[in-house]
Amino acid sequence: MKKCILIFLILTVSKKMEAQQKTDTVIGEYYLSAVMETASGFKLNPDSTFQFFFSYGALDRSGSGTWKQAGKNIIFNSKAGSKGFALINSNTINDDKLTIRITDANPSLRSHVYAVLRSGEKRSEGMTDKNGLISFPKQHADSITLILEFCPEKVFVFSNTNKLHNNFEFRFEKDIMDVSFDQLSLVLDEEGGLEGQHPLLKEGIYHFKKN
Repeated sequence: MKKCILIFLILTVSKKMEAQQKTDTVIGEYYLSAVMETASGFKLNPDSTFQFFFSYGALDRSGSGTWKQAGKNIIFNSKAGSKGFALINSNTINDDKLTIRITDANPSLRSHVYAVLRSGEKRSEGMTDKNGLISFPKQHADSITLILEFCPEKVFVFSNTNKLHNNFEFRFEKDIMDVSFDQLSLVLDEEGGLEGQHPLLKEGIYHFKKN
């Protein structure tokens, strides 16, 4: 009986050590390879947290969260972020236009917002100017969709309940440039790197080489 208990304890400890060794081997930094003019990567920390960065030209984005290992898969998750925009004010003004204004101190962002206006079956779209303004012919707005060009994966939809309003003001949320992760899974390859879908690039298999 004692011998059986001892064997059980040895096997249990051995399995725990083996699992820990597998986890320890993936801790480190991984950098995107073979994608021109793009720098990106993950840093996996011993406490099961990670940092992510992405740089393309003048565009820099980052994210963070937790990771876990499931066999050969490394799974990334982070807290759900905002959709990037928030309504500040909407009202009715004496004008023959419907106006959307993005309020932000950074002109390099406010001039890159794509908007879709829906009014019944009608769909209108446009891009903000350097002042963060978009104007449409006056109409009843059922909904307004906003997307920052640099964060196309974040789609903000505002459902308008007051059809008489023709003046809308929005602001950027603080986390608009943050990258969120929801069960992103990358696979450990034979060389100790990671491969799978990049969270921000077009669909395909990408390789991250371990440093």
